[in-house]
Amino acid sequence: SGTIISPDGYVLTNAHVTDQGYRFWCVLSDKQRVPATMVGEDPWTDLAVLKIDTSKLSPAGAPLPTAEFGDSDKLRVGDYVLAMGSPYSLSRTVTLGIVSNTERVFTSGGGTGEVDDIMLNWEQRTGTFTNWVQHDALINPGNSGGPLVNLAGRVVGVNTRGGAGMSFATPSNMARQVAHALITQGEVSRSSIGVSFRHTQNT
Repeated sequence: SGTIISPDGYVLTNAHVTDQGYRFWCVLSDKQRVPATMVGEDPWTDLAVLKIDTSKLSPAGAPLPTAEFGDSDKLRVGDYVLAMGSPYSLSRTVTLGIVSNTERVFTSGGGTGEVDDIMLNWEQRTGTFTNWVQHDALINPGNSGGPLVNLAGRVVGVNTRGGAGMSFATPSNMARQVAHALITQGEVSRSSIGVSFRHTQNT
């Protein structure tokens, strides 16, 4: 699943959806099937941007309807949200739920029982730099990359993973910044200091 975020055809989705793809097609709500190209992927946040070839639209070059970003910082526990997408290839599916955590963070390993980060096919960890919006709107395989929408109709997250009544979305404020970087630069620039930490307990 994905969301059209600009009239000229940029589409926001998950990096694990576009992972190792070499040809892309987008099926629009009016059932047009149009080719798209890869703009950029950011595995660290599990986000990617595609660009629809608007010359292949009917009529050619027609402006596309777009979704509007909302402010994910304004989400509160208990807010109603809608998860949209194509689970199991069932297009235009919508489920309703509530937000249960606006800043969920996963850890890797350590026997904590928390969900570990997803591994892409080239063994790239993904979703590491995301504080997730946790909600219980049902999402299934095929929902990945679809929008999480508030009751005002604005996108407040990008649904990425879920199951057993727990669903997780990248906050829209982070997704908007990543999408802008991918569109303007083709990548998200980051720096690292090469430091790791270890916790020890005195006995």
